[in-house]
Amino acid sequence: MYKNLVLDYLFLLAYIKSERRESMRIVGISDLVTDVYYDEEMNIIGAFGGISCCNIICNLQYFGFDTFIYGACGNDFLGKIAIDSLNDCNVKNDIRIMDNVKTNSYPILKVKENNRDVFRSIKYCPFCKESTWYEGSYIDEENILENIRKDDILVFDNLNCKNQFIVDNTNNIKLLDLGSFTEFEKLDDDAIINKLANKFVIINLNERVEKYLIKRLNCSNTIELSKIINSELLIVTRGAKGNDFIYDKEIYSFPIENVVKEVDDSGAGDIFFSIIIRNWLNNNMVFNVELFNKWVDDTKPFIEKILQMIGSRSFIYPMYQVNKEDICSKTKTKKLTRKI
Repeated sequence: MYKNLVLDYLFLLAYIKSERRESMRIVGISDLVTDVYYDEEMNIIGAFGGISCCNIICNLQYFGFDTFIYGACGNDFLGKIAIDSLNDCNVKNDIRIMDNVKTNSYPILKVKENNRDVFRSIKYCPFCKESTWYEGSYIDEENILENIRKDDILVFDNLNCKNQFIVDNTNNIKLLDLGSFTEFEKLDDDAIINKLANKFVIINLNERVEKYLIKRLNCSNTIELSKIINSELLIVTRGAKGNDFIYDKEIYSFPIENVVKEVDDSGAGDIFFSIIIRNWLNNNMVFNVELFNKWVDDTKPFIEKILQMIGSRSFIYPMYQVNKEDICSKTKTKKLTRKI
């Protein structure tokens, strides 16, 4: 009980101490996604908005920043959940809602791995086996470009053609959380470099993307990769092994001493990056090597709490309770209700 009170106090203190900047918005740009959770017997646990970009923006709103999402989704039940999930987190938004488009979703299933229960995502409906994903993007990049303010800080979690158009046609501060390399696989090396180099103040990579880029760009190590990408701060998240910060051609490693056995890890990386962004913003957007250790330490109680919950934003707001008929495209849409 005492531990929970301490964690709750830390959450409240983090919110109170955050500085609001009225002239600055943290703006995410993404097609919306809804996460749907299932137990081991395929009963639906609940649903809520997902995708890294939106999770990061919701977290930063929780920490007291002025946030906004430009996005797209289908005119369907899952789209309503995705938009309501932003509204529930008090994130202002401008979402392009389209008929005849099915909102992206991640079915996240409870499975056994190494004799323990974990949640793993797929991209097809577990009931009818139809795809729950569309390729490409439906955001209106021209409209977004017209409405971006000069002081907006832009957050991306992929570099599809539409996102790249916005990246290449704005002078705003930009942040990138890159968890996949599939969009690079059909490009030559120069095209990959042109997408990444000198475009982002902070880039957050997972270990898979780091290894892929090192191999593709013929780098000998992460330092050499950081010189090519040339962001001010490059972060590599390594799961239970910890995190590396590459700053000013030096690596600062932060191993994890006490590994938490997670219930669901879907929001852990997003809250980690969100808190690093928060601390950087609250340090007047100045990087300070002497503060890096504190910045990482600040993430630990949040990550520990999130790993013990189901849903990437459940620490902010509870998931929706939904039925099979709400989710499966072969059945009729029902009314949305709130899980208690």
